Amino acid sequence: MKRYFIFKDDKSDKFWSIEVQNNCTIVTFGKAGTAGSINIKEFEDDINANKEADKLIKEKIKKGYIEITDGSIGRLGKVEFWNLIERAKSKADTDEQIEVLTEILSNRSTVDIVEFEKIFQELYTNSYNSDLWAAAYVINGGFSDDGFDYFRGWLIAQGKDIYYNTLDNPEYLARIIKVEEAGEIEREDMLSVAGNAYSIKTGVDYEKFMDMIPNKPYPEIDLDWEEEGDDLRNKFPKLYKKYLVD
Repeated sequence: MKRYFIFKDDKSDKFWSIEVQNNCTIVTFGKAGTAGSINIKEFEDDINANKEADKLIKEKIKKGYIEITDGSIGRLGKVEFWNLIERAKSKADTDEQIEVLTEILSNRSTVDIVEFEKIFQELYTNSYNSDLWAAAYVINGGFSDDGFDYFRGWLIAQGKDIYYNTLDNPEYLARIIKVEEAGEIEREDMLSVAGNAYSIKTGVDYEKFMDMIPNKPYPEIDLDWEEEGDDLRNKFPKLYKKYLVD
């Protein structure tokens, strides 16, 4: 069971949470409204892990932290969404990240899995824009509709900072993606993480799961660039120079 605490005074507004999974304690902490940081510690067995959790909770209470126990805490929000992404990244290499994320999510409640998918769909839809499509086209040397879908799955899988920095300025990706990686920047399997986790937990198939998710249509966009000519070079000179130079 996850326990959630907050601390507020004139100078601070912080949160701290802890849960025990098997023989590990998972502590998440940081400023209110942020994804925070994660500290995972492994013990010999679950008994020792629970003892450590009890000790840390007592320490936090002595420092003035207050436990939040209302029903809303159990419902997964954006902070926890990004925490799960980061946990999977910290426990696995790129090829295994989605498998680990699916496993972690399948151990959450069915409500949390549904909420995860709703948040994913919001982030996924919000990244559907002309500028990001142009950047993805340059980096991968061309892109179909499906390819852009998979690219946005990859972007969300990179975590909160990379996602929002990229939406703010797609040329940020020049710092992240190596030249030798260009051409294959996509994660199709990220699109089905929640559905697969729900199926593992309940046996309900993917299509039925997706019927539970409100349908949010894509915004109408006009691509303000052409594949031929200098549009892409002028729009994103750093990306063009690094990935698509003649």
